[in-house]
Amino acid sequence: MTDVVFIGPSLPADEVGRLLPDAVVLPPVAHGDLLRLDVAPGDRVLVIDGFFLQHPPVRHREILDLLDRGVTVAGAASMGALRAAELWPFGMRGVGEVFQLYRDGVVTGDDEVAVVHGPAEDGHRALSVPLVNIRVALRRAVAAGVLSDTEAVLLLNIGRDLPFRRRSYRALERSAPPEAKDVVDRFLTWHRQDPSDAKGADARLLLSMAADNAPELCPAHPGDQPIDNLHTRFLDSWRSRFAGESVGGHWTSDREAAAVLMLLHPESPTWHRRGVLAGLAEVDITDPAVEERASEVARRRGLTGAPASGWDWLTDRERDLDDREAVLRVLVRAFGTTPYRSLALWMVAAPLRTPALLTAARQVAATAASLNETLVPRTTGRRRPGGRLHFRTEIVDACFARLWGCAVDELEAAAWDRGFVDLAAFRYAAEPLVAYVKAFGSPRLPTVGTRAQEGTLAGPAARVG
Repeated sequence: MTDVVFIGPSLPADEVGRLLPDAVVLPPVAHGDLLRLDVAPGDRVLVIDGFFLQHPPVRHREILDLLDRGVTVAGAASMGALRAAELWPFGMRGVGEVFQLYRDGVVTGDDEVAVVHGPAEDGHRALSVPLVNIRVALRRAVAAGVLSDTEAVLLLNIGRDLPFRRRSYRALERSAPPEAKDVVDRFLTWHRQDPSDAKGADARLLLSMAADNAPELCPAHPGDQPIDNLHTRFLDSWRSRFAGESVGGHWTSDREAAAVLMLLHPESPTWHRRGVLAGLAEVDITDPAVEERASEVARRRGLTGAPASGWDWLTDRERDLDDREAVLRVLVRAFGTTPYRSLALWMVAAPLRTPALLTAARQVAATAASLNETLVPRTTGRRRPGGRLHFRTEIVDACFARLWGCAVDELEAAAWDRGFVDLAAFRYAAEPLVAYVKAFGSPRLPTVGTRAQEGTLAGPAARVG
């Protein structure tokens, strides 16, 4: 069993190792991080801290996806408590006082667990105090007879009025109106003698329960609601974007591997055509009569020539094709293309998704990324925000028109035949590979049916980093 812990300002990382030895400790969780995990049924993912401002926060469907796969997901203290309070009916486990406050509706604002913290190099050290910690400390003060309920509400409202970046016990003292000074002084004098940290306590509780294999962290419960309508195009798109493998220090996503196979494998148009037609005819892609069967389906549905709406999928030169070929091309292009953001490995024809080809494609993507990082921006290219190399449109088009042996004005049709819905989708996928193609030409990808040594590939595709 593997334990993965996402931790940040709520608890020092070295304390995780003391409480839950052998756990894989990762920084605060962000959108996409759960989709990168190599976990299986029986493993546990413990979410304590998460990003919400610097990076998009972890999505609910990412957690539901793990739960649906039989992975235990539990949360506490911060982002983990938030998501557990939202998803506990579906099987995410919540632990601690902060979770209970959210689950019971006592706390409803996300900002109550928000803190300013330092960088990873500083251990994500907290630089502010979350409002939920102040809230819990006030509740303890009421229980100890230090404050009345009315006084606790007064101080809580003062803290709530502060921006989350400025919240601290000192700021609470400075911001209190004159009539509340005595109340604040009384509370802080007591709190300094017996300080509390609700988020830290909840994080320790979750880790201790995991170490003890507490039954509360069971992977499934009879009362859990079923997870329905999980697999949407959004989840599929996220999985394609974030899931993948690390090659030579570069994370290569499934989307990048798919782009390499669709753009650079010489058999891509052939197998893509066969795959789309086989799906329409409901036959196997290896059926030698796949085109005849697809043509028969088209005839039964009255498509004996390219329909008026289908002419948009044909170039001027293709309008003289015979009816059969014109219909087949329209079918492939109308039913077999997708925007770049929907690009996923399932768009690649099955014969091109062998382990050897996927390994080779990831090597090409990693080499291209390494090459892009070393290039000095010139007049032909510049950096996009985030470091992505940007080539002018005419550079991208000319590079791939030359590679594919077609005229630039035929490039869109060539992109359709590889599964891209338009030139914008093609260019977005192709741009990161331009420098690679200019430097090395077409990579020597294994052909379908050829046995390639696992993890090795002659030529530039094998050079990573």
